[in-house]
Amino acid sequence: MPSTFERFRYLLRLVGEHAGSFGAGAGFLALTLWMSLAIPRYLQEAIDLLASGGSGSAVLAKVWLILGFAVAMVLTRTVSRMLFLVPGRRVEFDLKNRLLAHLLGQDREYFLANPTGELISRINNDINGVRMLLGMGTMMLIQTAGTLTLAPWYMYRISPGLTLYCALPIAVGFLVLQVAVQRMRRNQIRHMKALQELSDFTVESYGGLDPLKSFRGLGWAERRFAALSGEVRDAGLGMAAVRAWFFPLLTHLVNGLKVLVVLVGGFAVVAGEITIGGFTAFMVYLSMLVGPLMGATFLTFLLQRGMTCLGSLLEVFAAEPSRPAPRPGAALPVRLGEGLEVDGLRFAYPDEPERPVLDGVSLKVAPGEVVGVFGPVGSGKTTLVNLLNRYLVPPAGAVRLDGVDVRDADSGELRRHVVTVTQEPFLFSDTLRANVAFGVDEGTDGDGRPAERREEGAGGARGEGAAGPAGGGAGDGGGAGGLPPADELADSGDRSGSPPGPLDALVERAVADAALGPDLARMPAGLRTVVGERGITLSGGQKQRVALARAMLKPCDLLILDDVLSAVDHDTERVLVDRIHGLATARSILVVSHRISVLERADRVIVLDRGRVVDEGHHRELAAREGPYREAWRRQTDEEAMR
Repeated sequence: MPSTFERFRYLLRLVGEHAGSFGAGAGFLALTLWMSLAIPRYLQEAIDLLASGGSGSAVLAKVWLILGFAVAMVLTRTVSRMLFLVPGRRVEFDLKNRLLAHLLGQDREYFLANPTGELISRINNDINGVRMLLGMGTMMLIQTAGTLTLAPWYMYRISPGLTLYCALPIAVGFLVLQVAVQRMRRNQIRHMKALQELSDFTVESYGGLDPLKSFRGLGWAERRFAALSGEVRDAGLGMAAVRAWFFPLLTHLVNGLKVLVVLVGGFAVVAGEITIGGFTAFMVYLSMLVGPLMGATFLTFLLQRGMTCLGSLLEVFAAEPSRPAPRPGAALPVRLGEGLEVDGLRFAYPDEPERPVLDGVSLKVAPGEVVGVFGPVGSGKTTLVNLLNRYLVPPAGAVRLDGVDVRDADSGELRRHVVTVTQEPFLFSDTLRANVAFGVDEGTDGDGRPAERREEGAGGARGEGAAGPAGGGAGDGGGAGGLPPADELADSGDRSGSPPGPLDALVERAVADAALGPDLARMPAGLRTVVGERGITLSGGQKQRVALARAMLKPCDLLILDDVLSAVDHDTERVLVDRIHGLATARSILVVSHRISVLERADRVIVLDRGRVVDEGHHRELAAREGPYREAWRRQTDEEAMR
């Protein structure tokens, strides 16, 4: 947890970003406080004039002053509240944007160590606590500090002796308040942590709702949720108990103080030590202390919660990604000339450094090539993919693009050259069109640069029946249940009635190349169909093809496909293999799969087993010699024949 000094320094930085509004708010609040303190003084003068037989015009002048100040206070108080609360909302807006941007820059290890629910809790609850601190909390702090400082001073000017009688109960009240502060802080930290755990479990349970139902785990989930919710409840009750016990105690102290002042002050008036007007003004000043004293527990709650939440946010801002910063002068060319090279790659996860997942892996993918990677489950295929696109940080010099170490390259520049489609695609709760066109600006052709079509003679990458960007070849009208031509797809794609934009034709072509035509024809809204959270309304194969269409839309130098056809049927697979090999938007492709049928047409296939490259060659060569590739090919061929 950051120190108190660090939290105050960041708090002052936030205030400084809206110094004009906070400064003006403090000015109007000071004006309000001055007028509220002036009213008892004029009231004293008016009463004393009446008691001494003063002129009616003089008394009336004082009354008009009091009324004028009362009306002006309504305006200044309203303006001051607006000037404090509005920048509080702006700080909330800025913090959410900064926190999200900071989180997006973190690497995978950070999210493995920090559950999603906890981060959501920080974005929502902790930032809300900081907003309350800067808005309502700062305003109440200035008002309370001003009132508790100036009102006793005016009281002392009226009657030093009577003020001293008030000092003891007020001192006792502050001691009580200190005890309340300590207990409130402990309960706030407990409440914040319990809320983060509850949020994390809620997100996890919602994501795993199907397994919970399948394995009859709903009862366990309900009991676990009840236990975590009970922690939140108990911590909240702890804070409520502090307010319930200490708030009435302060109330009794204030009421006792009033009785004491009336008793002692009454004798002072009778003895002529204080005028009736002075005693009345003294009582008004004393009543002004009631609000700050009674609201001290709520103010303490705001301040303690706000500082605790700010410390929690600073913990997130203090986290830095473990990946190395881009090295100056290590810029990648506009178009790769040599392609990808992996040399002696060895990698182990931090929690098991003695067990390398990859050991001595070397491979090359030249421009125009389609290279396959085959391996059984647990052979390190996905780890290899995550190292090639730098989702994981590879060892220095092990992965290079055109001779440039990917560790040294800027991440944005790297993503422009390398596009990855993972085996577990993520779809947003939006339309099919928005999911396919994600990351591509309207009115552009992909990322603004046309991709050069791969050479047809690159090791047979483009077979005789390969489908080009127009979707011809084996996919036309037949495979995957009869893929419709592009004009028919355009008719079924966008049924919203709005005129097509410059990106629509590209989206429709990408959807056609991903063999989504028959599925789209069955959807009444076409490309405007909302897929639900994480694409819940789509099947596994449909989600994979939407993710594939997204990648097909964006030009790149290297397209990495990580087992993206694992959930599609074999007829659709054949169509997609043709489309992938005829893809014009990717200059070279790395296909990772455990299905031999996907790799048969690759220029070369790298065979992984237990993290090592055990074989390499064309499909015909690998199928002709003993090894894990031939065994898998025979087994899958027999399974296909039995269907």
